[in-house]
Amino acid sequence: MKIENLFNNLLQKTPKQEDQKQEQPIKESNPEEQNLPEEQEEQYKQWVKDHPETVMASEDLRECGPEIVELEEMLVSFELIHSLPELHLIIDLKPEDTSKYPLRESAKAALIPIVAKLNILKKETNIAPEKHEELKAKYKRLSRAVGIINSNNKVDHNR
Repeated sequence: MKIENLFNNLLQKTPKQEDQKQEQPIKESNPEEQNLPEEQEEQYKQWVKDHPETVMASEDLRECGPEIVELEEMLVSFELIHSLPELHLIIDLKPEDTSKYPLRESAKAALIPIVAKLNILKKETNIAPEKHEELKAKYKRLSRAVGIINSNNKVDHNR
């Protein structure tokens, strides 16, 4: 999500606006082009200053090869430790009962460094977009095995 869109979402949910019960959301994506109240404009400028969007120059990007190997090893290791078919069998699950499924809990925790490495590869290395998408698809396969608990206390394995 772009910084401006994130900031707009935050602006749309401020108590001040809710108190005024404005029905029209901010439609423009660039706050500099909007007629924001002075206080919100100052908040936006401070937020942008505090959260700069860093983009590395192409010549500063690292070689992706070793990190791709590392990520692929992480993916293989995940599958060796966590049975994907067993994870897919977990269907009915209340959020408060997650501790009763240690396989799912450990698999969920094991996904964190994998997605972090995937994000680092994209931002800090010279990985080709096609290769990144290939690795992302492998990650999604694992993530879908773990699933997401929806509002009906069912584990959704399709997101």
